[in-house]
Amino acid sequence: MSNKILSVSVAAYNLGEMIEECLNSFVNSAAIDRTEIIITDDGSRDDTPSRVQKYADLYPNSIKLIKQQNAGPGSTVNSGIAHATGKYFRMVDGDDWVNTENFTDFIDYLETCDADAVFSDFELFDDSVKKSAGVIKNEIPSRKVLNVDECYKGLRREMHAATFRTDIFKKHGITLDNGFYTDMEYLLFPFQYVKTIGYFDKPVYVYRIARAGQSVSAASLIKNGAQHEKVLNGLLKTFEEHKQEYSYGVKNFIARRIGDMCDMQIKTLMISGDKKTQLPAVKRFIKDIKENHPEVFAYFGRGKKVKLLRYSLYTLYSFVKSEIEKQF
Repeated sequence: MSNKILSVSVAAYNLGEMIEECLNSFVNSAAIDRTEIIITDDGSRDDTPSRVQKYADLYPNSIKLIKQQNAGPGSTVNSGIAHATGKYFRMVDGDDWVNTENFTDFIDYLETCDADAVFSDFELFDDSVKKSAGVIKNEIPSRKVLNVDECYKGLRREMHAATFRTDIFKKHGITLDNGFYTDMEYLLFPFQYVKTIGYFDKPVYVYRIARAGQSVSAASLIKNGAQHEKVLNGLLKTFEEHKQEYSYGVKNFIARRIGDMCDMQIKTLMISGDKKTQLPAVKRFIKDIKENHPEVFAYFGRGKKVKLLRYSLYTLYSFVKSEIEKQF
C-alpha cells in the first residue's frame, strides 16, 4: 500500500534549468517523503532527462523518471495517471513550480481531507520581469469540505487550482488527448464525478506567465489552433452527452469553463487571418454554440467580445480584432 499522499505528474520537454527549479521546489519541502513526483520526459532533445535522473537517484522513493518518444503534452499526464499511487493527483507543468513552504501544509491538509477535489490558491510569476504578479484566490470557506453545489461559483477555473482524488481517474478510466490544451481536460473530465470540495487557502502552484512559446501565446494559438478546437469540441461533446447526469453545481462549473474556452477560440480565429477569411468562421462558431450548446452559451454569450460582435451585426469586427491583438 502506498504511503504517498499526493502524486504529481510533471511534463518535461526541453526544459533544461527550469526543470531543476521545478524539482527543487518539491525536494526542499518537508513533505517530500509523502509526495510522489512522476516526471515524464516527452522525447527531449536537450539534457532534461539527465538533469531529472540526478534527482531520481537522490530521491528514489519520491521521484520517478519516465522516458517516452515525443507524443504531446497530454500524453505526459496520461503517463502520470498510469503510474500514480498517491491518495490525490495533480499535474504541474515542468516550467512552473510549487511554493515550497505552503506545499508542506498542503500535504498535511490532503492527508486528513476526504473531499473528491481540493482547490487551492495559486501565484502568477511574470517571467519578463522575474517577479510575482499576484495571488489568485478562490472565494469559498476555507479548510472545510463543501458540497459542490454550494461552492462552485467561488472556485477558480484554472487547472493550477485543482487537485483530485487519484481513484477518480483510475475508476473512470480518464485519459487526455495527447496534444496541447489538455489542461482543460485534466480539470473537467474528473470534475464530472466530484461531489465534495475542500479548499486550501494558500497559494500552492506558481504559474509562470509571459514566457515565449507558452501555449496561450499568440504564436502558439495560431500554430496549434486546430488542437485547441479539437479539445474544445471533445469537451462540448462530453458535456452534451452527460449533462443530465450532472448536479447543478457540476453542470454550471463545466459549462462556464467551456465558455471560457469558446472565448479563447474566438480569439484564435480572429488573430489567425484577415477579416475576409475569418469573419465567416467566427459567425459560424458563435451560431453553433448558441443553437447547439445553450448552457455554454449562457456564459460565453455574455462576454464583451461576443456582445459587441452580435449586437453590432459584426460591423465592429475590426475593432474587436484590434482589441484582442493588443492583449497579446
